[in-house]
Amino acid sequence: MPEVVFSVDQSKSMRDQAVPGHNRWHPDIPVAAMVRPGDEFRIECREWTDAQLGNNDSANDVRDVDLTHAHML
Repeated sequence: MPEVVFSVDQSKSMRDQAVPGHNRWHPDIPVAAMVRPGDEFRIECREWTDAQLGNNDSANDVRDVDLTHAHML
């Protein structure tokens, strides 16, 4: 199995990770990992709302999602 180059603690928000997540590419945001062309690797992530959508079949999660914190990278 390929090496994990970026891991995520699924019990924490992306803001609270050892290497925090972000919502855009920008030169002032430091690189979290480097890979070379042809390398096989894995990255872990959270879903785009940073876990605001629960696995509970409730439409309220979608209705109440806070879009100001969405699309974590």
